[in-house]
Amino acid sequence: MAAPSIVFIAVYAAQRFRVDLDVIEELAEDMTPELGCLCVIDSTDENARAVTAFTHRGLEYLEDLLDDRRSEFMNDL
Repeated sequence: MAAPSIVFIAVYAAQRFRVDLDVIEELAEDMTPELGCLCVIDSTDENARAVTAFTHRGLEYLEDLLDDRRSEFMNDL
């Protein structure tokens, strides 16, 4: 498999899946780079901002996690 050449930040994922950014960030906490979740740092400054980002594979995995969460919610009703 080729190395990823593009990533999508968490804001993009939240908009794409129509969920709150906090939900995306919460799910990303348990994801690893192997699952397509990365941290992007925007400068070399000590107080640099870190942004959560996803590869194509990461977006697919995230979508599966969201589907599972929705299914669990519906079963609890």
